[in-house]
Amino acid sequence: MQVNVKDDLLLNKRFEGLKAWDRAADEGNKEILETLWGWGTEVQVNLKDDMLLAKGKIGLTPWDRAAGKGNKEVLKTLWGWGREVQVKLKDNLLVSRGNIGLPARDNAACNSEKRF
Repeated sequence: MQVNVKDDLLLNKRFEGLKAWDRAADEGNKEILETLWGWGTEVQVNLKDDMLLAKGKIGLTPWDRAAGKGNKEVLKTLWGWGREVQVKLKDNLLVSRGNIGLPARDNAACNSEKRF
C-alpha cells in the first residue's frame, strides 16, 4: 500500500472533519504544527488555502482554534507563516469571523482564561 503524504496525511479530514493540522492547532502543539508545515512545503501543498486558512467542519481555522484556547505561541507561529505565504493578516486572521460570528480576538477573550 502506497501512502500519499499530501492527500492521505496532510489534507485528510478525520474525526469531526478535522485535519491533523487543525487538531495540532486546537491542542496547542506547536512542534506538530511545525512538522506538518515542513511536510506541506516538501510536497507542495497550497499552504495558504489548504492549511493556514482552511476551515474545519464547524467553520474554524487553525487561527480561530488557537485563539479560542488562548495559545499565544501557536498564534505567533501562525502569524509568521501568514506573512510567509502573503496572507492578508488583518482580513484573514485578525478580523475574520469564525462559525459563531466572532473574530478570533473576541473568541479568545470569551473562551480563554489566559491573557494575551
